[in-house]
Amino acid sequence: MKKKLLIFDLDGTLVNTLADLNKATNVGLTKYGYPTRTLEQTRTDIGNGVKVLIERSIPGGKSNKDYQDVFLTFKDYYIHHLYDATFPYENVKNSLQILKKKGYLLAVVSNKFNEGANEMVEHFYPNLFDYIQGSVDYLNNKPSSDLVNKVLNELNVSNKDSLYIGDTEVDYQTAVNSNMDVVLVSYGYRSINQLKERIKNPPMIISSIDGLIDLLSD
Repeated sequence: MKKKLLIFDLDGTLVNTLADLNKATNVGLTKYGYPTRTLEQTRTDIGNGVKVLIERSIPGGKSNKDYQDVFLTFKDYYIHHLYDATFPYENVKNSLQILKKKGYLLAVVSNKFNEGANEMVEHFYPNLFDYIQGSVDYLNNKPSSDLVNKVLNELNVSNKDSLYIGDTEVDYQTAVNSNMDVVLVSYGYRSINQLKERIKNPPMIISSIDGLIDLLSD
């Protein structure tokens, strides 16, 4: 597989943010008197950005009168607690360094708000990525192709010369909507069985990011 640009999802692909997202969600819910969510419930709710995470977590969703306040409480807490229990997945940094040395352009596309996405990537993987694009108000979140297209335009690379790497059905659909090849990882927020259940014709699924190096060498 010959590519120029590798676009990575962030949460569940490069870093495990589950515990901190769950904690921030529960801080918001508790403040306004709502039941908290388990880690597994949050794992299922993740994938479409933090606004949708809160929508799925609060009773009544966006129609709840406290939805916006819970979201703002979540965001304020989370931005100050990004690294309490968040950690990079095994072998990812080393693999990224190898890919960088091989000449690939590396980018991140995340539904995490842009400020948090940029800070987190630079914290765990400084000076490795050529472009980092998080959620912004003027573009649609994944699975829309908007964020991916912005990266392609900024780096002047075509979708055919790019590969998307993620861990959920949202990432798969993002790649489809972007007319881009995709590889999914099974160590993130969806197991291999969940991916196969949620995607009618699942793409290649790798159990470790190391497999990406071998795949790109073919």
